[in-house]
Parts: sequence; structure tokens; C-alpha cells
Amino acid sequence: MLLADTRVRWERLDPANETYFLTGTDEHGLKIQAAAEKENVDPKIFVDRVFQNFKTLALTFDVDANRFIRTTDLDHIIAVQHFWNDMLSKGLIYKGSHSGWYSVSDEAFYPETHTTEISDAKTGLTKRISIETRNEVVFHKEENYFFRLSQFGDKLREHLDLNPTFVFPELKHRELVNSLKAEDLEDLSVSRPSSRLKWGISVPGDDSQKIYVWFDALVNYLTAAGYPKLDASSNMSIWPANTHIVGKDITRFHCVYWPIFLMAAGVRLPKQVLVHSHWLSEGVKMSKSLGNVVDPFELSERYSTDPTRFYLMENASVSNDCKFSEREIQNTHSLLVNKWANICSRIGGAKFNLLEAVAGQRNGRYNNINNVVSLLKNEDAQYTLELRDKLVQSIDSLYKDMDKEMHTYGQIRALHRWWETVELGNEFFQHCEPWRYQSASKPGEKNYEIHQTFANYAVYLCAEAGRVTSICALPFMPNLASKFLGHWNVSQERRTNKNAQFGLDLDYGAIDESTKNFKVMTKLKTQ
Repeated sequence: MLLADTRVRWERLDPANETYFLTGTDEHGLKIQAAAEKENVDPKIFVDRVFQNFKTLALTFDVDANRFIRTTDLDHIIAVQHFWNDMLSKGLIYKGSHSGWYSVSDEAFYPETHTTEISDAKTGLTKRISIETRNEVVFHKEENYFFRLSQFGDKLREHLDLNPTFVFPELKHRELVNSLKAEDLEDLSVSRPSSRLKWGISVPGDDSQKIYVWFDALVNYLTAAGYPKLDASSNMSIWPANTHIVGKDITRFHCVYWPIFLMAAGVRLPKQVLVHSHWLSEGVKMSKSLGNVVDPFELSERYSTDPTRFYLMENASVSNDCKFSEREIQNTHSLLVNKWANICSRIGGAKFNLLEAVAGQRNGRYNNINNVVSLLKNEDAQYTLELRDKLVQSIDSLYKDMDKEMHTYGQIRALHRWWETVELGNEFFQHCEPWRYQSASKPGEKNYEIHQTFANYAVYLCAEAGRVTSICALPFMPNLASKFLGHWNVSQERRTNKNAQFGLDLDYGAIDESTKNFKVMTKLKTQ
């Protein structure tokens, strides 16, 4: 959710971009049914509670989705039934007996070649598991409806060959291509007996069967786009999706079944499926059964939402599993306080007149600044000007450099580049010491105007570092970055990529009196 939210917020920095962000909850299936039975509650009551928990989590972390869909929503149920009938009318769904290795956790049948036997470390007993998810499977036989998946293997392989970035990152694309070369796709069981699965969408015209949870759940993307209406009256302008963002444990569902379902329906495929890695706690994937789940609400309470968001994105490798560390959150929080928040707070503080500093650039007072630097810095002048040029270049290219990384989900590299500008801003501020020059002489004294010009110029350059880094931080820290920009009276319409360059906003700096004592961030009590 957070990865998608950050990306869509980044796209929204460009006012010309139209965005649509969909997330939600998958609420049918045996796992839900079993969990509700365990708590002795109706499944709908159970999923209402689960939905509310996820919705609260999204609100807590400022996940700004256009829709938080539920697979129990009426429009989704209608879409699924229509999708089923469409497949049935094309002769792509038939009834037959099915036997195979079934995982309750995954709610999926696996070919025997996709399973392996292992010895349970706790009991010493042998059990069979899915190679992909490591969840236990048991042999099961029943009567189901089947989808003719086998007819589309070559078509999917062709699509993957012609679209080498369809699955991202490249390693995941290559793994999928290789696995499809090594196997012939079998027809897919797309229903379960109602005697076993009571909590699901009934097969149209056959109440003895419930639609397979993944056939149901995957259609949610089309539901949000207005399916089954595919005309101007629907929301189909958002389809095909630019990106589906999925965890690596559900790759097969999104990169094999879903593209084939869409091909069968004659609906365009999403442009890309991003397969992301997992967060690890104590070296393994977080799991309630292992007791190693990190409570996100506690993290938000302890470190506040934005620094936690920033930490997660700064360390969220798409390709490799990520090791969660609370110590690293503390380090991230400390760096944000001491580097980014520090320069923002000091530049906008009572010691300096930010409005006057910005006006100096607007009114051309710094046109002869090189001469001023040479006069005041003497032997240090060349280094000062070189550092100035380096900072200006860093500010000027920050958005463009980050944008390049963000379009390939390289948020780690993007934020590394962000830190470079923050560090340069702090270095320039400390080197120029504007506070010293501002008080070096009094009005009427020799060099007073020169001292004030240099101090204001240094403040302006550092303010530009703060302004542009804050605009570029909006997708990662929407609250803190917005509050800081508001403190400096940077207008809403100028918090965009069009203004995220050096000197492209010369009308800010009038400190909002209502936020005069505002601090961008404060240190943790433990720091």
C-alpha cells in the first residue's frame, strides 16, 4: 500500500498527470471462513472488522487511495458474475473432477511438480509444501469448474517475450519466463464445492459451487474501472492500469492467471506488474504464527507517521527482502531532525528575514554576489563559489534525478539523491555562517550592506534547498513537508514539479504567524 501511495503521490507532483490509486481487501475464501468460525462470528461481521482495521491503517499512514475496494462490494460481485458468464459463453469454463495438492493457506491447487516433501523441524514428521509459498499442501479430490488455462500458454509466453518489462524487476520476469518454458499449463480449477466453501460468490446458475477466491479477487481491478461497462460512461479511462503492485508470494496469480483471464475476456492487459520483496523480522517473513509481526500502529505512535513512512521507503528494496530494524528507524528519525528539519527550521527562524532574502533574488540584489564573496571570503572565495555552484546544480536537478529513479521504483536511490541536496544545504549554511555576517556590522557602518547582502544570499540558497527538498519529500512525508512549506507560505499551486527547481518560486518567505514557533520535527525522547 505504502509503495503504491508514494508512487502515485510522486505522479501527482505533476499537475498534468491524471492518477487513480486502487487498494482494498480480499474478503472471500476458506481462510476467512475458517477464521470467522474460530471466533464464532458471521463471516460478514468478521470481514467488516478486518476491513476497518486495514482502512484505519491506511488512514494512519496517510494512504491516499481513490478507492478502497472490498470484494464483498455489490458492484464487484456483479462484475465477477459477468466475467464468469463471459468465460462460460466462450466455452472456456467447463465442469469436471479435480484432484491435486491443495493449500488452505494459499487457497490454491498446485501441480505435484510445484511441491516438495520436507521434514517438520518441530515434529520430525514429513509433510508436503508448495515450493513457491512454503505453505503445507494436502491431496484433495472434488468436482469443480475449470478454466481452459492450457489454451493460453503460448499466448502468454509470446506476450512476455514481446514485453520484457511486463514483470518487474527483470529477475522476476526472467524467472517467470523460465518457469513457463519448463511446464505446460494445466487447466485451472475455478470453483469450490459450496459444501466446503460457504463464504464466497456463488457460481451463476449453480449454487452448489462457489467461485474460486482468486478468480473473484483479481476482477477487482476491472470492477474499479467500471466493468462490465467498457464505454465512456464508465471509469475505463483508468484502464489498462500502468502498474499492478504485488508481493512476490502471489506472482503466479497476477502474472499467469490474471493476464490469461484478461486475454480470454478480450480486455487489455496492465502495462506492468511490479513484484516486490518482503520485509523480514528476525530473518524471516513476518507471520502471526511466528510471533514476529511488527505493529505498524505502534511504530506510528512511537516515531510518528512520516518518519516511519520515510524509513520504510528508504529501505524498501523491490528486488531483495528487507530487514526491518527499529534501531534504523531511530537513526532515520535522528537524521531527518538534524539535517533536513534543522536547516528548514533555522532558515525560517527569528534570526533571519526569509522574505527579504527571497526578495533579494527577485530584485536582482545578488547580481554582483561573486564580487561580494571575493571581498568577504578572501582566500576562501573560490571554495565558497564552487560550493555554491555545486549546491545550485544539486537543487536544480533534484526532481529530475529522483523522477528517473521513481519511474523504476528505485525509491532507495531517489532518496539517496535527496539526501545529497540536504547535506549540501547544511554544508553551505555552516560554511557561510550567515548569522555571523548578519550581525557583523550595524546600519551606517562600513560594509554593512555587503554583510547583509551576503547573509541574505546564503539564507536564500539554503532556503531553496529546503523548499525544493520539501516539495520532493511530499510523496514520502506528506504531513511534515506540507507543514514546512506552509510555514514558509509556499502556495499550494507552487508545490509541484514545475517549481521544484532553483529559483522557480520567488514569492514565498512571509512566515505564517500562526506557525511562528513551528518546529518541523523534534528529537525522540530516547535521543
